Amino acid sequence: MTNTIGKVLAVITTFLSVAFLGFAFAAKIAGPNWEAQAAALQNYVIEKTVTEKETTYTVKRKSAEKEGEAGFTKTAKLLPDVILAAQNDELKELDTKITALQPQLAPLEARLKEVTAHQVVDRKAMDQREQELTADFQKVAKQIQELSVEGDKVAQEALTIWAEEELRREDVYRYRNHLEELEVDRFQLLEQKKRLQDELSRLRGVLARLQRRHDQLETRASYEK
Repeated sequence: MTNTIGKVLAVITTFLSVAFLGFAFAAKIAGPNWEAQAAALQNYVIEKTVTEKETTYTVKRKSAEKEGEAGFTKTAKLLPDVILAAQNDELKELDTKITALQPQLAPLEARLKEVTAHQVVDRKAMDQREQELTADFQKVAKQIQELSVEGDKVAQEALTIWAEEELRREDVYRYRNHLEELEVDRFQLLEQKKRLQDELSRLRGVLARLQRRHDQLETRASYEK
């Protein structure tokens, strides 16, 4: 792991060096836009000083100006010189950071091995848990299927009972109507019975009067004899 990171950092350093050399070569061959390259420097500022004798360029690191420290400063008569100096300084700073990171590689590699070992254990546990969950899922799916079949059966029975209840409900309505008719007939019979009882009472009264009249007539006939 340490060798790999070191190789990567070496490749990055080589790439930056080649890039800066390419910039320098392009400056001599193609004549790049130095003003644009100066403006493209993010961590440096270039100041131009014009006097009667000569024109000079001074490049400074921005962080040094902000923190009040004596940082990188380079003065030259040509703008490409200060740009190249700034690029070399940035490359030097990158090398310093890479060197400072080297001691951290060993602890990181040990930590990586530890994490990798934990990942292997976790992966086995996750695979086992996945198998358990798959088995539980299949079991639950089977139960759901069985419950679905049972639910369909219960639903069919419910429909049968509902149809039977509809028939029973129709019978209840028919019997209720018949009962109402019977109650009407009973009421009419009770009324008729009441009328007949009244008529019977009247006839009994008439009969009683006739009987008394008959008795009177028989008594008078006896006296007359």
